[in-house]
Amino acid sequence: MLSNPIMRITQLAGLFALFILPSFVLGQSSGVESALQKGNAADLGVHFAKAVDLSLPDTEDTFSPDKAVEELSAFFSAQVVKGYKRVHFSAAQQGRAKYSIGDLYTEKGTYRITLYFDSADKITEVRIVK
Repeated sequence: MLSNPIMRITQLAGLFALFILPSFVLGQSSGVESALQKGNAADLGVHFAKAVDLSLPDTEDTFSPDKAVEELSAFFSAQVVKGYKRVHFSAAQQGRAKYSIGDLYTEKGTYRITLYFDSADKITEVRIVK
């Protein structure tokens, strides 16, 4: 009889890990992914840290969130974003930042976009390469 309650707790913990934990991760990143799907720099900027390292095909520098939004807006306008698909997400581990890698589909081709996040889940770096 003792193993039955333990098995039930184990089953519930497994269900929690399988269904609930991924929704937390997806919920945190869904705003970012939605902004990238639409090519909306202002919506993406809501998730920026106090300084953002921005690397675009023609620009590479550290910007304030407002200036990073301006730079990304210009890039998104010139490229006309058609969609975004995340292909990899890595949780923070051994002192490394959490990051996400995806494909940004535009009228002028596909770009690889990498986002790095700080411990508060704010974007600290955006890299977009052809």
